[in-house]
Amino acid sequence: MTNEQVRDGFNEVHNEFWNRYKNHVPKKDSEEWDRLLTWASVLKRRYPFLKETVIALVEELDQRMRRKDEAKRDL
Repeated sequence: MTNEQVRDGFNEVHNEFWNRYKNHVPKKDSEEWDRLLTWASVLKRRYPFLKETVIALVEELDQRMRRKDEAKRDL
């Protein structure tokens, strides 16, 4: 693995994927959620050294979405 491959992996996983969804998580039953999961699968295959990171980020997004839904129900 080259330095450029590592750089590209972190750039795409953090700067593109995470930054796109961290502040506006799509609803679970939306097409955008499906796109998020598809992109995550592509990232795991493209950058196997970041597979666990991608999984953790998707889990975090899922938890944020659930907390947001619970907060709305509590109103």
